[in-house]
Amino acid sequence: MRNLIQSASSVIFGVIFGLFLITILLLHPQPESPHSYQTVSKHYDISQKQAITRSVNSAVRVVSMDIIAGSISSLSGTYFTFGGKYYILTSAHGVLKGCESIMVFHFEEYEQCVKMIKIDREADYAIFEIEEMETRKAIKIPKALANWKKSYNLLDKTYYTGYPNSIGPTTWTGNISGFTGDYLIVQSYAWSGASGSGVFDERGELIGIIMALDVGANEYGYQVLNNFVIVVPIWQVDFDSLLE
Repeated sequence: MRNLIQSASSVIFGVIFGLFLITILLLHPQPESPHSYQTVSKHYDISQKQAITRSVNSAVRVVSMDIIAGSISSLSGTYFTFGGKYYILTSAHGVLKGCESIMVFHFEEYEQCVKMIKIDREADYAIFEIEEMETRKAIKIPKALANWKKSYNLLDKTYYTGYPNSIGPTTWTGNISGFTGDYLIVQSYAWSGASGSGVFDERGELIGIIMALDVGANEYGYQVLNNFVIVVPIWQVDFDSLLE
């Protein structure tokens, strides 16, 4: 009886997974690979090119779906490795359900979430495990997890690659403009779908992930400030959860 139930569960899961994938591909078709996407402008120096390339090579599109509610969310994420396993760091606010609701894309390649490691709705980040991707280059998390730098300098240059409005990947530059509470303010551009994008500094270090845009209010109503980007600093991310 147990084997029968397990077999039935596997069939149901397979059907749901297939419908999930078909729905994503129909509603959010994946773009074809461009010809020379990784060619960086000659106007950047070597270290800047390395930082930009690191951003580009580790960027993925994250899609989460709630089949019962009929809702779908498209995010961006950063592909990284630690301890011989592979993970995605993204925003928590776009994760609609558990691990079974999440898929990761880079052009024609896709992987499903294997295990949810950490989801922090308050700090707004999620870490989940996936299988190794062939078309992405994972950044390495330092072995000493507490060694992430907490110092940020005003007007430091930043780079991120993401999928705003499910378009991309696209790469954007910016500058650290200030702080609000425990978050960084980056002068750049971001839109819906860019949430979860990894933000890199000129040294190619991951310094945070995009969380939101600021919304300003005046006598005429509300205005989205799409060049006022709020970033979760990397020191807020509990990478120690990878050891549990």
